[in-house]
Amino acid sequence: MNSRSVILVGLPDSGKTNYLARLWEALRSKRGKLVCPTMPDNVQYLEEVLAHLHRGAFAPRSDKALEALRKDILIPIRMADGGPNDVVEAIVPDVSGELWNKAVETFEISPEWMDELEKSSGALLFVRVHSDLNVSPLDWVTTRSLLRSEAMLIPDQDKTPTQVIMCELIRFLALKLRAHDNGSKPKVAVIVSAWDRLDSEIAARGPFAYLRSEFPLFAGRLQGEERLDVQIFGVSVVGGDFVDENFRREYLRNDTTKSGFVVTETIDGPRVVNDLSLPMAWLINGQQD
Repeated sequence: MNSRSVILVGLPDSGKTNYLARLWEALRSKRGKLVCPTMPDNVQYLEEVLAHLHRGAFAPRSDKALEALRKDILIPIRMADGGPNDVVEAIVPDVSGELWNKAVETFEISPEWMDELEKSSGALLFVRVHSDLNVSPLDWVTTRSLLRSEAMLIPDQDKTPTQVIMCELIRFLALKLRAHDNGSKPKVAVIVSAWDRLDSEIAARGPFAYLRSEFPLFAGRLQGEERLDVQIFGVSVVGGDFVDENFRREYLRNDTTKSGFVVTETIDGPRVVNDLSLPMAWLINGQQD
């Protein structure tokens, strides 16, 4: 195993699979900052997910044929202007988001993947905008009077809020990721996926402002993190939502390989970049432009 590696981490429905496919497309097209010097493992799985996107559909979570192709994925990556010794491996564990959730709740993870975490010096950590699986904390101020009713049923009351789990994942990464060979901190790129689902006013405030509004505990944890170098990116893998038929028709009329964008934080405010490999490029070389 290459000693230079980064790992993808995220809960169910956080956007890992569709982002991975679009990252692969960016790598093989050689139009961005990163390239893939040799063919990755399990390329058939990547191509199948990408085929869904080119047909105007996100990869379904319940597709048995697609899941049968899934296994551990290792993608060799280097900067486009780098040399043969500058290769980093992007590692995608053959574990579902549910298992990352379980790892947080039980503090248990397989020895194999614990070893891979400790070898990695960076991670992509995913959280999705408006996911149906996001669990919000109860608003005790507005629900206090309702709680007096014995008939009241509180949905997801036995589930851990998503922002609490995200805080635990960051703590886990801070404990296990290794420092770079030059002594610099391990890097974590937080990917706020499905960025296109936000209205223009909220999106204009940038990724960190969104986290501070929707996941304040998690945002505070990131702001106070000392061991990790953290950057936050908004990501839309195709630039819109296929549920919107007008968008889908327009998307299919154009070159689908060039769709999608990344939102970065700058001193002048959010900036939109049409290179989906940008978060990975930052993990590898600290480049955001």
